[in-house]
Amino acid sequence: MTGGALSPPPGDDDLGGYRSLFENAVEGIYRTTPDGRYLDANPALARIYGYDGPADLIAGLTDIAHDLYVNPTDRDRFKESLDRDSVVRNFEARVYGKNRDIIWISENARAVRNAEGRVVCYEGTVQDISERKRAEESLRLAAAVFETVGEAIVVTDANRVVLAVNAAFERITDWTAAEVTGRPCDLFAIEMIGFADMEEVWRLAASGGLWSGESWARRKDADPFPTALAVTAIAGEDSAADRFVLLLRDITSHRRDEQRIRFHASHDSLTRLANRRTVMESLADAIIRAERNGERLAVLYLDVNRFKDINDSFGHAVGDELLRQVARRLKACVRSSDIIGRLGGDEFVVVLPSVADHGTAEVCINKVLYAFAEPFAINELELFSSTSIGVALYPDDADNAESLLSRADAAMYHAKRNGHAFSCFDTDMDRQVADRVNLENDLRHALADEQFRLAYQPKVDVALGRIVGAEALIRWRHPERGDVSPALFIPVAERAGLIGAIDDWVLGQACAQMARWRAAGLEPPSISVNLSPAQFHDGRLKDKVKTVLAKAGLPPTMLELEITETMMASDVDRAIEILEQLTAMGVKVSLDDFGTGYSSLAYLKLFPVTTLKIDRTFVDDLPDDAKDGAIIASIMALAVNLGFAVIAEGVETPGQAKFLAERGCTTMQGYLFSRPVDAEAFTQLLEHGIPALEQAY
Repeated sequence: MTGGALSPPPGDDDLGGYRSLFENAVEGIYRTTPDGRYLDANPALARIYGYDGPADLIAGLTDIAHDLYVNPTDRDRFKESLDRDSVVRNFEARVYGKNRDIIWISENARAVRNAEGRVVCYEGTVQDISERKRAEESLRLAAAVFETVGEAIVVTDANRVVLAVNAAFERITDWTAAEVTGRPCDLFAIEMIGFADMEEVWRLAASGGLWSGESWARRKDADPFPTALAVTAIAGEDSAADRFVLLLRDITSHRRDEQRIRFHASHDSLTRLANRRTVMESLADAIIRAERNGERLAVLYLDVNRFKDINDSFGHAVGDELLRQVARRLKACVRSSDIIGRLGGDEFVVVLPSVADHGTAEVCINKVLYAFAEPFAINELELFSSTSIGVALYPDDADNAESLLSRADAAMYHAKRNGHAFSCFDTDMDRQVADRVNLENDLRHALADEQFRLAYQPKVDVALGRIVGAEALIRWRHPERGDVSPALFIPVAERAGLIGAIDDWVLGQACAQMARWRAAGLEPPSISVNLSPAQFHDGRLKDKVKTVLAKAGLPPTMLELEITETMMASDVDRAIEILEQLTAMGVKVSLDDFGTGYSSLAYLKLFPVTTLKIDRTFVDDLPDDAKDGAIIASIMALAVNLGFAVIAEGVETPGQAKFLAERGCTTMQGYLFSRPVDAEAFTQLLEHGIPALEQAY
């Protein structure tokens, strides 16, 4: 009876045996009417469908098409086959159990006819094939994954002979399945890895079940490429590795991105020279080697003369190209063992290991001076620029990197002030260093003596005609020096390690002032504070921000923190973590001076910032400079597509404001609307508005 339709009803002599077979069969057995009612069913069928017994099943399923089949049309197909052929074999369908759970069944049945040929009932058997169907679905999904996954998959036997590969393997390696199937797995670039190391990978996979890491593979043309590799061993019946499954992903692009990010973190993006951090690390290492070998080394601190005049007269594009050409000329003047870098602005440094005295350093200096004697050809212009150079020796002038650079810096300023091409540090220049030390000491007292104050510059929306934010800017009025420029004291504070305390003060004061404005019924949407690199990388930043906001009673959405891409590039993973912590709190983050660096676009997709702040260098020459206009239009299009807000700084003329607004940038700040003012004056702006807003564009 198993696997087919029922035999004809037995005679009386066989009735007992037939009934026993009917009752004890593993398969479900039934008789039904053609219109869909059960006449009889055995216990196995009741178990398959989840009923307590045959009687429960017969009572519960009075309309087989609608009560049993998930798709009632399956019953119609079943009946059509029986009417046509009188039998149905291996008819598969989904049915409901008593608890409405879905079961896959396979039926074999026949139509029972009377003497006139009319169908009087159906009888048949039922098997539960749910497990097989699930297995088939798993196999189907596994096959689909195997063929559609983006990673290359290779399956080998225990002897590493290739049994199968997927389409991604063919695409990545250029080998076809036919070319590698049945052959030893010869995918890896052993010349890059080493035979012993690759054998260790196989051994570890076989013994531990899985090995994963990075390796090298090769394409059909033998071109090696880096891969992320996972090797999984599949045990056979004897528990030994019976199969290996290799999963490979081409990480060439990932490696290239990592190298690019590391390069930008350690190099100046404009000149491609080492940046300040890298120079200082290299200088410290060079000092250690010089001390070990009993040698001197020289530090040359260079400043490009008349750079500001050239930059202001001919534009930033010309200034940038001048710095690039200076970098190329400096490279041609040094040995391969020398260190060359850009410290920032128009200042460069050259470290000369293994020098005998100042005379040895002067050989390089003369090469540099000769290189600057030639004019710089930029955009059909012929520009002349000289350089001022300061020289300091280790160990004669200082015994550590920071002091050595500081004394070379002092010597450079001495040369510039006195009109010399270069100067070597001597003790008379200590007075300049002393001035910086005095300024540092004064900074230490400034916080305690409440010499700092904040000025606030409004951010405005010219379309709405109102103030939409305030940027808090620190000011220092020294009791004897008078107003000290932030450009002077901020670098000193950074070198002295005081910038963190100053930044914390600014953050606290800005939030407290915002709270006072709110209490007075004046509520600009947000207040922004600039973060220094030291503050940004402070592990306590999130807690500090949370504490300050709680103390002021401000919602996090009212605080905006302004950062620069340089802060982020120094440690990408850490920067992402910090920004995610801040934005998760609800604090907004804007990218200041956007467009002045060459790595900003690469970082936009990585860092959760909300606003791009167009640097004033792109605003200064508007609306006349077509290139600046094109850059601003590109930034706006980028911001719209990526969902960023945009603000332009340094807006000083109605023409600039009109140009920006016409291109969709309606949020601005600059002298056209207001200079930075104290809290009282800013309160007046909040109460009475800004007159220039009415004529903005």
